[in-house]
Amino acid sequence: MLRSEPGVRESRAWRLTLGEGVQAAVSERELVHLVETPALLTVPTCPYFCQWVLVWHERLLPTIDLAAWLQGAPMVNGDRTLAGIVAYQSAPDAMPDYGALLLTKIPERLRVTDDLACALPEHPSGWRELAWSCFRQGEAALPILDLPHLFSGGLLNC
Repeated sequence: MLRSEPGVRESRAWRLTLGEGVQAAVSERELVHLVETPALLTVPTCPYFCQWVLVWHERLLPTIDLAAWLQGAPMVNGDRTLAGIVAYQSAPDAMPDYGALLLTKIPERLRVTDDLACALPEHPSGWRELAWSCFRQGEAALPILDLPHLFSGGLLNC
């Protein structure tokens, strides 16, 4: 276990690679499963970044391509061959809900302390709509995704 300064809390997180040069983080408890080469079902008339659902444990999960949303364009190549199943609560006492995020690499587990907090990155623009906080990991600033916001129509109702 890492030792922290007195009064500094330590948490665990997952670094998610969402696309080329686009990374974010979720809490250790929010990433619950990985699906390799997910079979995505297209939902007609939905925007390019959330036009799919994924069948997981007899549930249809909304699936979001955050890199496409941040870059303002659909993915050009099929490099997102991994989906991260995430759990979130829309209210403190609510049962968990689930969604899927398209990824390009296997997530990396990190240890995070309060003293690593930093400002959200300016590029790509849009992080303020996706994340509620940020921390520094080496030279990179990793936004912490606000999953209830993302999957409850925060980007756009799909």
